[in-house]
Amino acid sequence: MDRDNKIMEESLNFKKIRKGTILKGEVVSSYKDEVVVNINYFCDGIIKKDELLSENYEKGSIIDVYVVSLDDGFGNVVLSEKKANYIVVSNELKDILKSGSRVSVYVKDRVDSGLICDYKGIRGFIPGSRVSTHRIDLNDYIGKTLEAILIELDLNKNRVIFSSKEIEVERKEEEKRKFFKSLSVGDKFLGTVKSVKDFGAFIDISGFPAFIHKSEVSNKHKFDINDILKVSKKVSVSILRIDKENNKLYLTMKESNYNPYLEYKNDFVEGNVYDVDVIKILPYGLVVSLNDYLTGFIHISEISNEILDLNKLFKIGDSIKAKITSIDHDEKKIFLSYKDIDECTNYEKGYTDKDTSNNTLGDVFKDIFSKLM
Repeated sequence: MDRDNKIMEESLNFKKIRKGTILKGEVVSSYKDEVVVNINYFCDGIIKKDELLSENYEKGSIIDVYVVSLDDGFGNVVLSEKKANYIVVSNELKDILKSGSRVSVYVKDRVDSGLICDYKGIRGFIPGSRVSTHRIDLNDYIGKTLEAILIELDLNKNRVIFSSKEIEVERKEEEKRKFFKSLSVGDKFLGTVKSVKDFGAFIDISGFPAFIHKSEVSNKHKFDINDILKVSKKVSVSILRIDKENNKLYLTMKESNYNPYLEYKNDFVEGNVYDVDVIKILPYGLVVSLNDYLTGFIHISEISNEILDLNKLFKIGDSIKAKITSIDHDEKKIFLSYKDIDECTNYEKGYTDKDTSNNTLGDVFKDIFSKLM
């Protein structure tokens, strides 16, 4: 009686299964051509070699199986691990496409147009243009695992398209953010010139784009930027300013401790008149160059006593004469005047040669001879 009750209890615990369902099965035994699986049914299930995902199975392993048939003619349920995997992974891929989640895919081979990959037993493809942001050799990826996102899924057409380019872009952007946060004003780098404009240049430092204004390229104020900076050239730069709000870097190539005044101050004397070039026009005066490195300032009051529009009187590059009125050694500044320059140069303009050393005696005594006659 107890034995009959036990058999009845076990029979009630058996699952009711039907064709086309997916079940969890426990590997009972593994043979060369098939695997026997316990599916908690009154008979075991059989998975033929062609329907297995792997070649080796350990006893007790739990796997997903698909019910192909309830009877193979010998009282066994016919199962397929591949079909179960395809359905499970297909549903997973649908969720991945919606969420945009990253996945890992294994690259099995390459074709002319891209990479053949595998995601949990389902064949996928990565177009060559979606592998990387830069030029690559597709052969280098065979046998490797790539992070990717699913960009297209049409199981009816077996179109499972991945892209790894976005992952690379995100990774580079994260590296840039970390790099930017680590920077400080004064940090020095060896940068690569990317492009040169009249107003400055764009330079790459460790993969981060930065800008250098022409005024920060050289301690000289008279130079051709294209003579110093050329595309692809390596240049030594340091960080001048960090714009954290806009994630921008500004660079300088100037020698930070260089002061042209200290080098050239003895070349210029207070009270003397010099030829200078206008390099900047301000509402209140002119900045002029005394040489390639040293500048001076002419206040508007030293140009005229009247109210003037300096932009109508001067233009950048004009060469004028100006007199040094004072030199501030403490501030290392030179001040000049444009007024009364005519008085300073009158002697030079009005001077005539009074030297009679080359005159003949006839020229010297001409007036005397005329009176005697």
